[in-house]
Amino acid sequence: MKSCAYCKRPIVGEALPIAPESASGARPTAYWHKDTADCVKADEAATGEASPLRRLLSRS
Repeated sequence: MKSCAYCKRPIVGEALPIAPESASGARPTAYWHKDTADCVKADEAATGEASPLRRLLSRS
């Protein structure tokens, strides 16, 4: 199972691959949730509390 490099929560469904910045290939491909709202949902489901990510994303 893939986990999000940003929120550290498991990714269910599609993941957005982030290519490693290492030219040698020493670092594995990182994955993020396809949508930022998915990070918030995963964080809230895991903790049972309002995610701090929701507060950060709501500031526009």
